[in-house]
Amino acid sequence: MVLISKYWEFVKLDTSKRRVEMITAAQSYFKKQFPDLTQVESHTKVERQLWQQIPSDELAETCLRCYISHQIYQVCLDLATKFGSQKGFDCQDLLPFVLDDEILLAKRRSIGSSSYQSLASTVLKTFDPAKGTLNTWVNRYVKQHPELKRFLVQHGVFLVSDWALLNDTKPKELQRILTDMYGLSAVEIQQTCELLIAYHSVYREDRLQQRLVVGTTLPCQQPTPEQLIRMKNELEIATEHQFSTEAILNQLHAIASYLRRYRITAQGGNVSSVSLDRPEIQTIVEQSPMGEDDEELEFIKLYQNHFLECLDRSLAQVIDDYIQKFQRKRSAMAQSFITALHLFHCQGQSMNQIAPQINLRKQYEVTRLLKLNELRADIRQKLLLMLRDRVLDTAKLFADSERLQNLDRQLELILDEQISGIIQEAESETKNPVRNQPLRSLFARRLCRYLDRKNN
Repeated sequence: MVLISKYWEFVKLDTSKRRVEMITAAQSYFKKQFPDLTQVESHTKVERQLWQQIPSDELAETCLRCYISHQIYQVCLDLATKFGSQKGFDCQDLLPFVLDDEILLAKRRSIGSSSYQSLASTVLKTFDPAKGTLNTWVNRYVKQHPELKRFLVQHGVFLVSDWALLNDTKPKELQRILTDMYGLSAVEIQQTCELLIAYHSVYREDRLQQRLVVGTTLPCQQPTPEQLIRMKNELEIATEHQFSTEAILNQLHAIASYLRRYRITAQGGNVSSVSLDRPEIQTIVEQSPMGEDDEELEFIKLYQNHFLECLDRSLAQVIDDYIQKFQRKRSAMAQSFITALHLFHCQGQSMNQIAPQINLRKQYEVTRLLKLNELRADIRQKLLLMLRDRVLDTAKLFADSERLQNLDRQLELILDEQISGIIQEAESETKNPVRNQPLRSLFARRLCRYLDRKNN
């Protein structure tokens, strides 16, 4: 639950101490826009509506700035809670780096008009609701803030997970670090580099596939049991020795520890550092402090291997259903429907261009034939049901009963949010297409793949 007061209470620094100021104008505006809200279960719709209203109403921006101020404070509080007592700092030490916004209703400064950009201004300037939640955006920008990162490194905290460190380190660089800083033997260095090469072979390939499926790469997560088995096989082929997956996982953590200490030392920090992959620490690394993104990442880990298959099956089943309905009316309509789908999505033709090719006269007749909004809605629903069943089946392989019950309750909402992004991308593209070029959304590409196979 999110307190709606966060949209009109502004967190600021007053003589280096946190103070909350109520913005009355923002409160009145928010309650007018959302009269029935008393608390927010999911703030995604609220932030999207406010974000869309920014160009025409400064108070929409003010509400979001208030919310962002709370999230900045929350990220700093989480960092201090996880690392502060051991590393010698508290939340008040972090806030001056990032809690630097001010609200001036009388003299509104448009985003980007000032030579100085507060963190909140940067967040709003770059925020895209189609690509993530506002929590995610704030979390990312706070932890990537140069001065905050420098402060944390000086105190021995390097906010990169073991898996991102390993993913971004080349074997030659690792060889140099192990030689110059740690003085390991040639045999130890060779064995360590061979493991890193096996890690890259599996992990980087899977992240490439992830980008193809979801359109982006997610924060690096611990290798799955299946990935560890593949790394084990790669390493055994390269070395002709036997390994256990547990030994491989432990050794990967050890390599990452070497790299973490090196990075901190190279930046002038205290090398006495904690592992960011301990269970109580892991949630703070590269993830949202609010828990929503934890659930989203967990879901994507489960579903990414099945997503394309379920999308393809949903497209095929729904389109086949439409074709059968047309055939019961008039067989020529079925062929016109297939042709129009192909011309629109796979060649980028307009409805006006398509009409004469399927013996229709007007643009609206093609629109009425295709019913794209209805088609996408049906595919969305089919995909939701398929993915839900597939993810639950997969989860049974490694989740306990309590976790399964929690997943069962939350899954449909998480899936719906993920699928919404795919459908919204397709809808947006059809409204602003590049004419006479194939549509490039994931939805359009898989639809064209299905139509090509159907026609061959």
